[in-house]
Amino acid sequence: MAQVTRASEVVLVPKVTLLMTESAKEFASLCASLSREMKPRGIIEQTYVDDFATILWEIRRLRRCKAVIINTAFRPALENLLRQLMRPPGLFCDDLLNDRVNALALAWFSDPQCKDEVTENLREFHLDDFAIEAEAIRISARDLEPLDRMVTSLEVRRDKVLRSIAEYRFTLAKQLRQTSDRILENNDGVLCLDHAPLEKSTAV
Repeated sequence: MAQVTRASEVVLVPKVTLLMTESAKEFASLCASLSREMKPRGIIEQTYVDDFATILWEIRRLRRCKAVIINTAFRPALENLLRQLMRPPGLFCDDLLNDRVNALALAWFSDPQCKDEVTENLREFHLDDFAIEAEAIRISARDLEPLDRMVTSLEVRRDKVLRSIAEYRFTLAKQLRQTSDRILENNDGVLCLDHAPLEKSTAV
């Protein structure tokens, strides 16, 4: 477990295998934020917080992957839309139309003039750029489903960790309160231990 020192605080960062594109500094910052927020007391609570940090990191990773998958599908999604919108009624797409559609879809990412042309084509059918987004999500649905299941599973684990922390703190507080009550009620408030040490002998 790595140690990160900040002003007047020491944060222990759990060892987590990060991807090449992920930042150890950002993960350490997340751990520090959680430690400030949850204020773990003792190794048990620290273990819960470490698990919580790892789960949050994985959830963020999967949500980022979902966005990338959808963004990657924008080009084929745009090609699908343009092919439907630009095809003459009652005719199939010929090679000429396919070439034009493919060129427009590719240039849409970098050429403002082509972007305007695509926008005009969409507007003729009362559509906008969100139609591209919707089509990208539609054709990515099969790839997104397992990620959604993984995110849901992680969210269940996250909530379980939170409940575990709350239950642990409640149980510990209850035990301490009961111990305190027994001590205060014993001998009119005089502290008396069950196993008091023997007096030290002064014999030489």
